[in-house]
Amino acid sequence: MTEHSVVLLISFAVIAVMAILIYVVSRIHVICSTYVAGCDQIAAVTAAYELRQTLNQILANTQRIEHSLHNQRRVLNDAHKRISAVTKGVEKPAR
Repeated sequence: MTEHSVVLLISFAVIAVMAILIYVVSRIHVICSTYVAGCDQIAAVTAAYELRQTLNQILANTQRIEHSLHNQRRVLNDAHKRISAVTKGVEKPAR
């Protein structure tokens, strides 16, 4: 073999090794990005679940506040009726 053919064979071997390395690296990149995308999806689902839990807590607090306000309105209305009845009786002149 001549020196020129040895250089040519080594060049082909180097090109083949580089092509294999590029292929392996690209496959690893695809696998890693798929894994990262899967992790992103899991993170998104987790965030959505936490948001749902927070919204449920806010809704429960709002319902408690509305219930409390309803009870307070009812008590105030009853007190107003009793006070009105008493003051109306006081305001009427005796005949």
